[in-house]
Amino acid sequence: MKFDNGIDRKYRQSVRAAFDAIMAHGTDLQKKIAGQIVDSNMLVRVAPVSQVNASGVTGLIDPGATNERIAEEHLSLREALGEIYIAIAEETIDTGGQRGCEGTFVHEGRHAYDFARTIASFSNADVNPLSLFDPTLYELELEAHKISGDYMLCMNKPEYIDEGLGLMILGRDAATSPCYVSDAGIHRRLHESYGLDPNGNQGPRASELLGLRLK
Repeated sequence: MKFDNGIDRKYRQSVRAAFDAIMAHGTDLQKKIAGQIVDSNMLVRVAPVSQVNASGVTGLIDPGATNERIAEEHLSLREALGEIYIAIAEETIDTGGQRGCEGTFVHEGRHAYDFARTIASFSNADVNPLSLFDPTLYELELEAHKISGDYMLCMNKPEYIDEGLGLMILGRDAATSPCYVSDAGIHRRLHESYGLDPNGNQGPRASELLGLRLK
């Protein structure tokens, strides 16, 4: 993992602390994704929310260069992660603290992981066409929301649980009942906030979102 130029020291520290927390408290899958990111050349950007337009966003550093690598090379997952950036809004850290930073990198880290799987599979399509991985936006967001819910349960602190309940990612049958990742709540959120439906509009595929060309 590398940082873009000019990022304030406090933001660098917050991002590093977020990955440390994920590695310490996350599920096996969350630790796997965080470890792959930390050991890769994935780029971290920090910018005002007016530029990021979200709490966090994931994309390609240079789509043209990525497509050239897909055409000419066979990329591993870790190499593919080096084509990707995650940008987090300064306000996410300033107002959400470590919870906001951790939550953003759990969610966007899942996107980065799935985008890297897509890039790697496209680069290896000539030798392994059956392994092509190109999920829809619905599938991408479903997995990112589920992994976020899993992390909230792992942390099991009021501020994490309350956020999960508010976002409909977590559910609870009664005030004294344990929380759980709510498939129904996530489906509702994806429909209401993104206009996505598993049986209808699933949105563009990852390759369309990234502008990837198949080898």
